[in-house]
Amino acid sequence: MKKIIYSSFLFLFLGLGVAKAQTSAFTIEVPVTIPLGNTSDFIDQSALRGINIEYQRFVTREIAVGGEVGHLTLYKREENKVYTEGTASLSGVQYRYQYAYPILVTGSYFPVVEGKVKPYAGLGIGTIAHDRRIDMGIFTSQDTHWQFAIRPEVGLIIEPTSQIGFKLGAKYYNSFESNSLAGQSNIGINFGIVFLR
Repeated sequence: MKKIIYSSFLFLFLGLGVAKAQTSAFTIEVPVTIPLGNTSDFIDQSALRGINIEYQRFVTREIAVGGEVGHLTLYKREENKVYTEGTASLSGVQYRYQYAYPILVTGSYFPVVEGKVKPYAGLGIGTIAHDRRIDMGIFTSQDTHWQFAIRPEVGLIIEPTSQIGFKLGAKYYNSFESNSLAGQSNIGINFGIVFLR
């Protein structure tokens, strides 16, 4: 029964794009996140934990504008680290987490609009909330930092049909220093599916 319901929803969603020419794109991506700079000083391990959702509307055949929201998690286990907060110091195994939540206004340029393979370049501007957490035994330290961010992107969309495409792209997220956290950066290698209308 569940398969029938899921299949019905999938066909209904895909069918929405049949009636009109392509005017918008809804993308769901899974990123492989590679930390850089200050981010890698805190956690230096890449991760495949996250999702990006992007909606864009074509204002011309070559230019689309819209927005992106997402979530990614970086994680690392650190052996025998000393953690200091205020006048207290603790030594032991640390579990470090950094969650990032980008909220961006985006634009993309498609230099080639004909054919099944369409390269593109894009830019996002907005904010990223970085939620950092350190667990050590029964103690937890957690802070959330909002930072202004920019995100250039390049990639390809492969369109086997006029309603569905597959996206392969690279995004460089760079957020700028705030009062309580140095600037953060990472590269996301994204694999996604694009629903076109």
